[in-house]
Amino acid sequence: MQGGWPPQDTPDSILPSSAVAAGFEIGMLLRCARTGSGRHERIAMEFSQAGAAARLATLLGALGIPAQRVDYAAGGRHRYTVHRVICPGLSEWPLERAWHLGYQRLCGGGEYRSARQRRHRADLAEAAWRAAVLSGGVRGGGGRRTGPLAVRASDTDIAVILVRAARILEAPARLLSVAGRHVVEVTPGAAELALRRLAVAPVPVEAVAS
Repeated sequence: MQGGWPPQDTPDSILPSSAVAAGFEIGMLLRCARTGSGRHERIAMEFSQAGAAARLATLLGALGIPAQRVDYAAGGRHRYTVHRVICPGLSEWPLERAWHLGYQRLCGGGEYRSARQRRHRADLAEAAWRAAVLSGGVRGGGGRRTGPLAVRASDTDIAVILVRAARILEAPARLLSVAGRHVVEVTPGAAELALRRLAVAPVPVEAVAS
């Protein structure tokens, strides 16, 4: 599994499942934004889509981390809006730990016997696709675009996560290689529509106790 993005944290962090799910989704939002016009630094994250910024602010709030949203116009002749989330406290939270735990629980080979464990894994799968659709490079569906839902993956880890998450959510998906880049394409149908709706319907986030 690839790493290399901030922030780092100690390996002995103890996080409840709700915090793992929230941190994992934050990590997905940041990584998937690389396929669009998004970028992030240690305390500021920028997105081309307002929905991605709003979701990030919601997740940070549930973790008790203050965040500020700032939208501003950029570009020359062709103007566009950049959606920035400023969060100085993010560097103090064990985000890398949550990302690794979420990845292991979603893509690892361990058994999920209890209903609670299966629900947690499904939550992680939904978080992965919600982040990908909100902030990733998406094609297919909506406006003039037609065809199945497909997401450009910024790296191999994201591709593996999305394929695995789609399988858990019973949405048939395949991994394609287009011009040297990974694309995860979902077979049209009811499951594909459910994945699209993840990024449309407001999703409550369980507040995480400190």
